[in-house]
Amino acid sequence: DRIFSEKEKSLRRFGVLQYIPNRTDISGIGGMGVLKDWAIKRKNLFTQESLEANLPIPKGILIMGISGCGKSMSAKAIAGLWNVPLFRLDMNMVFSGMYGNAHAAFHRALTGIESVVPAVLWIDEIESALGMTSSTRTAEQTLTFSSFLTWMQERPPLVFVAATANRIGSLPAEVIRKGRFDELFFCDLPTEEERQEIIEIHLLANGIDP
Repeated sequence: DRIFSEKEKSLRRFGVLQYIPNRTDISGIGGMGVLKDWAIKRKNLFTQESLEANLPIPKGILIMGISGCGKSMSAKAIAGLWNVPLFRLDMNMVFSGMYGNAHAAFHRALTGIESVVPAVLWIDEIESALGMTSSTRTAEQTLTFSSFLTWMQERPPLVFVAATANRIGSLPAEVIRKGRFDELFFCDLPTEEERQEIIEIHLLANGIDP
């Protein structure tokens, strides 16, 4: 907690990066079995020791699907499982002009997150900021978009990107190209079995025997 607090203070000046105090336990997610299994298997890989041993370090995932079905919670749960701080990058704030030039603000944010590794960078509703077509982007948006793609390809290890999207069709093909993310997961409405698991989790959390 002390280390996380220091990391939060060091990034507070960037404005567009929000520290998310995180106590989300992956066992509190009903369903999403494939994603949970993926994260659990890679827990011990997201470490400095793995990096020094030249093991493959997880780079990031894109979770797409229906609103309200657990995408954001899954991103938080991964950070909680791996015991690393979670920072949310607010792309709307980047383009708001509150922090000056959008490209410069974005670059500062990425430089900032690199200074506090290991960490999870959560980009919520990524399509809202990067879902424009090349014909509708401004020059500033195009520059920021290009910088983001380059950074995704060349970012340093131990910065894990957890991006969520409601409308995957709005994202340019360059964003979901192989190599940007380790995996793409689809978060659908829960099945009957998953609904039962979700209800049991909530009952137990409130001290009720399922």
